[in-house]
Amino acid sequence: MALIPDRATYAPGHPVVIELSAPAPADGMAVVSRLNEIVRTVPVAALATMADLGSFDRGGYGVRIGSAVTAFDVLDDPFERPRYGFVVEITEGVDVPEVSRFFRRLHLNLAQFYDWAYRHSQLMPPGQHYVDPLGQERDLGTVDRMAGALADAGTVPLGYSAVYAIGSDEVADWGESLLLRSDGEPYRLGEDFLVLVDPAEPRWLEHYLAQLEQVLEGTALRGFHLDQYGWPKFATRGDGARVDLSASFVALLGAVRDRMPGARFMFNNVNDFPTLATAPTPQDATYIEVWAPHTELQDLATLATDARAARPEHPPILSAYLSCYREDGAQSDEASANRAAGLVMATAFSHGASHLLLGEDGHALTDPYYPRNHELAEGSIDFFAAWYDFAVRYGDLLFDPAAQDVTGSFTGGINEDVVLTGADFSTKADAGAVWTHVVRTPLGLVIHLINLVGQTETAWDAGKNPTQALAGASLELALVREGTEVWFASVDEPDMVALPRTGTSASAQTDALSAGQSSTVFSLPALQAYSIVFIPEDGLG
Repeated sequence: MALIPDRATYAPGHPVVIELSAPAPADGMAVVSRLNEIVRTVPVAALATMADLGSFDRGGYGVRIGSAVTAFDVLDDPFERPRYGFVVEITEGVDVPEVSRFFRRLHLNLAQFYDWAYRHSQLMPPGQHYVDPLGQERDLGTVDRMAGALADAGTVPLGYSAVYAIGSDEVADWGESLLLRSDGEPYRLGEDFLVLVDPAEPRWLEHYLAQLEQVLEGTALRGFHLDQYGWPKFATRGDGARVDLSASFVALLGAVRDRMPGARFMFNNVNDFPTLATAPTPQDATYIEVWAPHTELQDLATLATDARAARPEHPPILSAYLSCYREDGAQSDEASANRAAGLVMATAFSHGASHLLLGEDGHALTDPYYPRNHELAEGSIDFFAAWYDFAVRYGDLLFDPAAQDVTGSFTGGINEDVVLTGADFSTKADAGAVWTHVVRTPLGLVIHLINLVGQTETAWDAGKNPTQALAGASLELALVREGTEVWFASVDEPDMVALPRTGTSASAQTDALSAGQSSTVFSLPALQAYSIVFIPEDGLG
């Protein structure tokens, strides 16, 4: 039995209703928890297919009915904890309720409508039925039905749009706006497909803003995914002006907000260009599409950390396409790709970010052209549901804007505050070790444990070996008050449990770098792919 919230996220005061995919087999209870505390229990009668849990304060919560689990969060704004999904099929025959059901089950509270528009420079189509620039059939009525259904279920529908692309047959109309190469030729995407213009050139900017306004007035889309291609960084404009694209993007984003103050939108920083410039602009999220040389899990961590530093109020979204799903359709290969996705999610969540991968009614992205995606098996959907449940349930710890990475001063090397024993532990994403990351949050200290013991490499876009569960590890903590409970949860066992104390340890002060601290020793459960240890703030001392 699956538990599915009736919304991807909830506003304060909105009742939380959980759908049961099959009638409850017997009388039972819905147990709602927040971190390490049970905050409410609600009776669930035999044969019930719904459980109304009431309304809750802002935060993340877990729900258990028997052996089935889910999660929900209550937010003032979905962009406080964005979970981004995608929609590609927008034709009359698409099963809109099934797409909405998937978004609700995975708590995807933002949706990108990919290539929904008629043309890059004319977003609204001339009629209800039309074909996109690459020949895919589209239906404007379905766009509105899909956007409305997702919005009703707590997901913000955003329409894709490239900010500086015109058709190759429009060059004569935009000569002064063109972005030119050093040889005087315009920058192109494909020989006869698209030509690029300066997004901040006044005549183009006015035209483009009017196009966006028409979308907001004429569809159920509530905002935009604003795209670029990552090049050029600098160019000469058709009228002879020198163009710094970083500055042009900043000007564009400010103009969109000034013209459409209620629109929701984000901008694609392709391969981190130009995140430091665009992150502080008045958009709603920081979004980074990841490419080489950012090929390792450690690179994802660095991108997330740097983006959070530039815009801490919005957890960054990493768009990291997993081509490893494309190898073939065998279940064993899908399992290997799922394990890769799990490590990407563990990296993102532990560094205060999220991952764009999932959408439709259960598909994973494999390519920047979204119609090239992979349909997931039902078991894989269950796998992803557990990971997204975990991120939602513990969002108060994972995504707080005030969270601080204190790894380098708390564990590893000369640090004695957090000591892990019983295996190889590393503060970096090293194959063969447990990657350890320590974060200070307003609620307490969080120790993230990502199990790379069974891996021989740490490329994020490569199928991964089965996780080697690590048993017998211990945690020595010199920073907890006597009697403090230390809590543990994992994606595989999401309910928080108190770690058992197994003794104490002490180190001698040998020099100025050794504190000679005494520590309490806790036994860790077997470590699966991703686990957290939580020490409440009032227990630190």
